[in-house]
Amino acid sequence: MEMPKPPEGSGQHPIALVVISANDLTASSAFYGAVFRWNVVSMSAELWAVATPAGPSAALRANVPEGFPGVVPYISVRRVDSVLARVTESGATMERAPWKVPMTGTMARFRDASGTLYGLTDAVVPGGAPIIPMPFGANPKPPVGAICSLEMYAADEASPKFFHDVFGWGTMPTMPQFVAFDPGAGIGGVFQSHTPALPAVAYIYVADVASTLATIEAAGGERQGDPMSMPDMATFGYFKDPSGTTMGLIGP
Repeated sequence: MEMPKPPEGSGQHPIALVVISANDLTASSAFYGAVFRWNVVSMSAELWAVATPAGPSAALRANVPEGFPGVVPYISVRRVDSVLARVTESGATMERAPWKVPMTGTMARFRDASGTLYGLTDAVVPGGAPIIPMPFGANPKPPVGAICSLEMYAADEASPKFFHDVFGWGTMPTMPQFVAFDPGAGIGGVFQSHTPALPAVAYIYVADVASTLATIEAAGGERQGDPMSMPDMATFGYFKDPSGTTMGLIGP
């Protein structure tokens, strides 16, 4: 089975950062270090930076309010204020006005028409954002431990159209209730319309999903079901980290 490939996006607005809710920073840091060999560095009492092997950088954020999404992707832009104005003119809602982050730059957050939360950042992606194809079938595979894909909730076709029009992402329906997206740089993923309660899931590439789920349990995480294999495509797995954030795995 071959997954249809969406048109390549403009490459101007890749996903530069994935922020993971982690109210127990110490436990989550130890967990991601032990399971995925992520290098986590404390930046403040609320935010710890993560260096991943490839793809977008990550961060663990504490002090998140109840009901806040477990994962928020931040899109790379040159001017946060001007792009925020454009997204609100295009139907999105500002969730947090621009703010400065030491050693990082300016950030802001908005909700699209489906209520899904996204961020903007003017932080420069070191060396640009090389394309990381979806690790399916014969596509080249990213390094183990890389964030390789995102799954975002979109109630209908309005959100894919919004990201195409505002950020130049390529989009294309694939399976029922799924629309694939490709920013043209960095990682891509899919919009899903079936689970509003889980608005964002980040996927990490691993060499073996089953053994990684066992390692996750031993490290204090919680597996969510058994590995699911799609022949000739990939194997998927899901887990909750020690802070209760749902994450995904993709492997051969």
